[in-house]
Amino acid sequence: MRIIILPIGQVAVEVLQFIKRGLVEVFPNTEATIHETGVLLPREAYNSSRHQYYSTRLLARVGSSVRRSESDYVLGVTGADLYVPALNFVFGEAQMPGRAAVVSLFRLDPEFYGESSNSGLFHERALKEAVHEIGHTLGLTHCRRPTCVMYFSNSIEMTDRKKSEFCEKCRRQVLKALEKTI
Repeated sequence: MRIIILPIGQVAVEVLQFIKRGLVEVFPNTEATIHETGVLLPREAYNSSRHQYYSTRLLARVGSSVRRSESDYVLGVTGADLYVPALNFVFGEAQMPGRAAVVSLFRLDPEFYGESSNSGLFHERALKEAVHEIGHTLGLTHCRRPTCVMYFSNSIEMTDRKKSEFCEKCRRQVLKALEKTI
């Protein structure tokens, strides 16, 4: 499996590299690369009354930014705050199944919650959301196990509770999905 990590707007290289290393560890036989230039945040995705970006529009940009011949999957990573109309915010969104996913780092930073800076915690949260969204692109739905990376998180506490790995049931689904991509 080949994954391109696509920065959307300004994103720290350190977090992109951490996500890259983590994806390669979690998904067997995976090659991950960071797109050299990335893309700008699309103005048409910005909602000025919410001060957030509509994640579905970013997802469309991610999907069209990298040719299929370059990569099997594309993971957009942004520092912007994302939303979908039915929710106050989202940590990410993915085509399910599909080839594109997007993750927001905005609410993953401990400083967002008034806590001290903690790059280790921030990077771990970013990896969990990246693995979760790539899981969706492989066709996985949300898991009922609170520690599984595929568990739905609508708060940072739920994100912190889960691991960056799949439970055994979801892991089997990942391996089955990956067999189809070979």
